[in-house]
Amino acid sequence: MKLVKEAEYKDLMSARSSQKVGTSVKPPSIEKLKKENPYKDKEYNPNNNGDFSDSKVKDVVWRAGNMKLDPRAGGIWFAENKEDVEKFAWSVRNEKREGKPYHINLQNPFYYEGFWYGYLNDANSQGREQLMDMLAADGHDGIIIDTDTWNDTGDEYSVTSKQYVVFNPENVKPA
Repeated sequence: MKLVKEAEYKDLMSARSSQKVGTSVKPPSIEKLKKENPYKDKEYNPNNNGDFSDSKVKDVVWRAGNMKLDPRAGGIWFAENKEDVEKFAWSVRNEKREGKPYHINLQNPFYYEGFWYGYLNDANSQGREQLMDMLAADGHDGIIIDTDTWNDTGDEYSVTSKQYVVFNPENVKPA
C-alpha cells in the first residue's frame, strides 16, 4: 500500500469527493426495490464479442472459477492479476484453480474505497444478494473496490489488489 503525506491525502480525498464512492449504501426507495434485478436471469456467453470500449475498466481482469452468476455472492468477482485469484482459490476454496483473463464492461459501477471498511460493512448489514439488488435497482452494473487486502489470511495467501464485481454475466468476455 502506498503511503502518502497528509497534504497529498487531502488532495486525493478532495478529488474523490466528486466521484460516486460509498462506504455505506442507503436503501433505494420502495418503488425502486419493487423493480426486479435486471441481471439475475442473464448468462455468461464465452463467445461474446460485444463492444466494451465504453467500460470504466480497460485492463484485463482475472478469475479462477466458473462464470455462473451466484446472487448469494453478490455478483461475479474478479481481481487485477492471475496470482491473486489463484491464491484466493487455494486458501478459501482449498482447490488449485487456474486464473483466466477476461474483459468486463462496467459503465456505471458503484465505487468502494476499501474491502473491509467499505464493501464488507454494507454486505454484512444488507446481505450480498440484497446489496447487489439494491445497487442494480439504483442503476449500477457492478462494483469497483479500490486496492485493499481482501484475503487477509496473514500468510503467503494474503491478497492485496483492486477487485471488480460484475452483476450481469453478459458484461464479461474472454480476453
